[in-house]
Amino acid sequence: MVVFRAHDGHFGPSPSGRDRRMAMKGATPRPMPPSSIRTIDESAVRRLWFWRQRLHAPFSSKLTKRSFVALLDATKGLQLDSVNVLERAHYLTLWSRFGPYSKGSVDAWIHRDRVAYEYWGHAASVLPASQLPLSLRAQRCFRAKGTWWGARIPSDATLKRVLARIRRQGPLESADFENREGEGGGWWDWKEDKQALELLWHRGKLATSERRSFRRVYDLASRVYPKATPATLKQLEDSWLFGGLQANGVAPARHLYGYLTSPVLGAADRRRIIERNLEKGRIVQVKVNGHDEPWFALPEHLDMLRKAPEPIGTTLLCPFDSLLWQRDRAEELLGFRYRIEIYTPPAKRIYGYYCMPILHDGALVGLVDPKLHRDRAQLEVRSIHLEPAFRRSASFDKALSDVLESLATFVNASSLVLPKGY
Repeated sequence: MVVFRAHDGHFGPSPSGRDRRMAMKGATPRPMPPSSIRTIDESAVRRLWFWRQRLHAPFSSKLTKRSFVALLDATKGLQLDSVNVLERAHYLTLWSRFGPYSKGSVDAWIHRDRVAYEYWGHAASVLPASQLPLSLRAQRCFRAKGTWWGARIPSDATLKRVLARIRRQGPLESADFENREGEGGGWWDWKEDKQALELLWHRGKLATSERRSFRRVYDLASRVYPKATPATLKQLEDSWLFGGLQANGVAPARHLYGYLTSPVLGAADRRRIIERNLEKGRIVQVKVNGHDEPWFALPEHLDMLRKAPEPIGTTLLCPFDSLLWQRDRAEELLGFRYRIEIYTPPAKRIYGYYCMPILHDGALVGLVDPKLHRDRAQLEVRSIHLEPAFRRSASFDKALSDVLESLATFVNASSLVLPKGY
């Protein structure tokens, strides 16, 4: 059975490793006979993973409409997030791969050309147009139960009134709906009309028409989405498996858990979906040296294992980058434990509010804590932490310096300040 929950807490930190292991208990399918299983090295798994995430050679190509769509199709989306210490998450994720580009072009591709749209993927995300049939099915299945972001679900009368106003007046922002007495506040205390807008968005009655200074503009979904036939329920179920494997390459079931959070599936359902597609030959089981559990891949990826290049180059990753959506995978394959400290009280932070992992030649080697001072057009790097086992070199220092200069250019900073002694 497919279960859809209202937001389900996915704007906060990812579940702990223990939570994930508990959720995955019983989700690993029965192993296949050893004689039919191909054995591969973990290094090949990493190469394919970076290739699928388009991080095998950062800054080596330019962002175009075509490469934008190709990235969305490969990774299954760009996460949206309101934190603006440097730049919005989806813009930073693109910069990590392509370097500086025109944000206006990206906005036009999404909101004018409609090669992408906004809906739930890993969290609220920019998704490729090819995925719209899956979202349309998810919208039909969506049911909010209990409370909605800590508040009661808006009344049917409110939902009808909000929908009728947009139908009559055209695209509107939340600010166009006035607070009623006693309403308002943070996201946990949205006014009822804002709650209604969000609920109608999840149900597919409304869609994101455009963004104004990151504020969502709502319009009728029929006036935003291109014509598309909803996927079947089975296709929606399978998308959890196929989407995760397309984006990550070779993976065990628990590395796919949480990469995409729509649909939300129980452990037994995930096991059933894997076994069904194993039997049909749509996925294959492989053994990865050094790991006992079964790993899975799409058949076409077995050939890609030989073709995937050795990752080279240096970049910084946004905390909401798709490479980091499944934290256990990053920790186990790259030996790098990363936690976003945005949600950590200041006194308990170890590295900084918005630390960005440093990716260097296919390894996560440290963290940079940047802050953009917009009033003086200055990018301040508050700290740089390198992994204890990593040894700096002149070439690395030059590469990191170039990346920070690129970031400063992208965020329109005219000066760059590094921490003392670096």
